[in-house]
Amino acid sequence: MLLAVETSGMQGSVAVSNGSQVLLDRSLEAGQRNAQSLVSEVDRVLKELQLAPRDIKTVAVSIGPGSFTGLRVGLTFAKTFAWLNKASLVAVDTLQAIAMRAPANIPVVTALVDAQRGELFAGSYALDARSQSRGLLAPVHVSTQEMLSTEFPLTGPGLLKLRPEIAAGHQLLEESLWSPNAREVAILGWQMAESGQLSIPETLEPVYIRLSYAEEKRVAN
Repeated sequence: MLLAVETSGMQGSVAVSNGSQVLLDRSLEAGQRNAQSLVSEVDRVLKELQLAPRDIKTVAVSIGPGSFTGLRVGLTFAKTFAWLNKASLVAVDTLQAIAMRAPANIPVVTALVDAQRGELFAGSYALDARSQSRGLLAPVHVSTQEMLSTEFPLTGPGLLKLRPEIAAGHQLLEESLWSPNAREVAILGWQMAESGQLSIPETLEPVYIRLSYAEEKRVAN
C-alpha cells in the first residue's frame, strides 16, 4: 500500500493506492495544510479503508515547486510517517503531478505554478503512450508571462495569475484540472517506487527552484 500526500497548493489532499489502483483520495479543507489536519485526514482515510498505518509500505510526497510553507508541512509529515512505520519514501515532482491530469489526447502540456513577483515556475511534460506517464522535456525554470511559449497547452494553478491578454493567446486546459492532487502523486509515486527511485529521508528537501524573498534578503545582508 502507498500513501500519497500533496500540500504544495492552497488545498491539500491525501490518497491511498494499491499498485496502480487508487483506492481513495480525499481533499483537505481549503487552507488546512497544517500537520494536525494532515494527521487527522490520513487517520480517517486509513480507517475507512480498514488499514493500519503499518500497512503503508511507501509514502509519496509532492516535493515542489510550490508554496514554501505547504511543501515543508507535507514533507515533514511524510518523513515522520515513513520513519514511524518503516515505510519507503518517494519524492514526486509537483509540476509532473499537475501535468498528469491533462487528457491523453494532449501529447505535451506545460504546467505552471505561481513563483511570486509576477513570475511562474514552468515545466513541459510529454505523454509516454506505453506507460501513460508524462516525462519532463526540459529543466523546470522560472518564466515571465510574456515568455510563455504558445507551442503547448497550459495548465496548473499558476494560470490564476495570468493577465487576461496573456491568457487569450494560449490554449488553456479546463480549470478543474489545474490544481495538483494526491491521486496523481500516488500514481507517479508507485511508478517511481517500482523502478527503485526512492529518496533518502535525511537528505530530502523540497524543490523550491530559488530562495524565498525573505531568504534572499538574509543572504544579501
